[in-house]
Amino acid sequence: MSKSTVIVGAGIAGLTLAERLTTAGENNHVTIIERNSTPGGLAGTFKKDDFLFDIGPHRFHTSDHTVEEYLLDILGDEHIAIKRASRVYMEGKYKYWPLTLGAVRSLPFPVLFRSFLDLFRRSKDDSIHNFADFIIAKYGRNLYHFFFSGYTRKFTGMDSESLHVDWAAAGVNRAVIDRKVKADNLLSLFKGLLLPKPAATVFYYPSTGGIQTFCDMQIARIRENGGEVRFSSTAAGIVTSEGRVTGVKLSNGEVIPADKVFWSAPISILYPESGFRFMNTLVCNIALSKRQQNTYQWCYFGQEDVIFSRLTVPRNFRQDTVPDGCDSLIAEITVPIDSELWRNPDSCRDKLLSDLEKVSALNRADIIFLDWQRIPATYPLYDLEYRNRLSKFELPEGLELLGRCGSFWYNNMDHSIGQSLAIAAGESFEKDFWKT
Repeated sequence: MSKSTVIVGAGIAGLTLAERLTTAGENNHVTIIERNSTPGGLAGTFKKDDFLFDIGPHRFHTSDHTVEEYLLDILGDEHIAIKRASRVYMEGKYKYWPLTLGAVRSLPFPVLFRSFLDLFRRSKDDSIHNFADFIIAKYGRNLYHFFFSGYTRKFTGMDSESLHVDWAAAGVNRAVIDRKVKADNLLSLFKGLLLPKPAATVFYYPSTGGIQTFCDMQIARIRENGGEVRFSSTAAGIVTSEGRVTGVKLSNGEVIPADKVFWSAPISILYPESGFRFMNTLVCNIALSKRQQNTYQWCYFGQEDVIFSRLTVPRNFRQDTVPDGCDSLIAEITVPIDSELWRNPDSCRDKLLSDLEKVSALNRADIIFLDWQRIPATYPLYDLEYRNRLSKFELPEGLELLGRCGSFWYNNMDHSIGQSLAIAAGESFEKDFWKT
């Protein structure tokens, strides 16, 4: 008997699953529903006047050989390999990330001395109840107040005491990226500084277009294999009968029948009363007429008086993302979706440009254009009760949650790909950030 599968969301997770299911065939008709007019979701690319802007520093890196094989199968020869060049802005200076011994030596002596003393003031595991407790236990109270506390409040809009300890496993280790670089506590951090190992992490990136090129290639395969992709179609929920899913309801009232539904859109759409919350990001794409002095691919900014939390330089991923002799920047600002700033991003234009000049990221006179993009549901917020909410869910038969937004899972693209590959193969997949 032929089966009908509907996948909600044409992001990395949904497209990977659809590509695998349509390639396998097996009398399975696959339909993807996507609210935007283009694929990719959080891995989308904006183009304006020959400038390419991804939604932040998207690139492929994985330690999973199955995922790597899939990436290279989709990209074929149309990819490049690039080494990481990430930074963190601290004490008015750009420092290598992960931190090197030279970068740490340049920190104020009181910061270094107090951090050294924290090595002998370890908290007990039974006193860890939230993200703040976790960071203090692992890195010491000094580094917590020096960097983590302010950056977390600025990035998430929440105090560290209100975040679950899982935010550390997802956020702190995720920022390091390379599992060979130990940074899971203060002692391993100091060991890494004294006995540094090269952190020459290599990324894959499409050789044409932006990160969305990968998704465009997946779309081409899905359609070639008989799958259907419906853009500009917003899923409003599911339809069930006798405890089993029977279809997906669109915002226009249309119902798409389905024997199986994979939901990778925000879980808060599917269950609006569940209490799940997401961060929302304003992305400011800035085109520049001249090359600036930024040597990093992306950089974190923890200072609370600087409006953006991260900058990305597309040129340092691939030169032709900007016209010859030009440059560009992508600035990310996390804001509540019901705020005035979300409704009117240009109200912070002067503050943004002043802060960019203050950190020597650009010269205001070189700006060609400044283009705002509102990106909702960029990161799940792990408040203290989020695990309890997840444990209470009883999904109807035939419904499965997928990807970062559907699974409420703070992950990287390779984890979403791995999850979808496992599902398509009928295998289980552990949704633990650092184990996958």
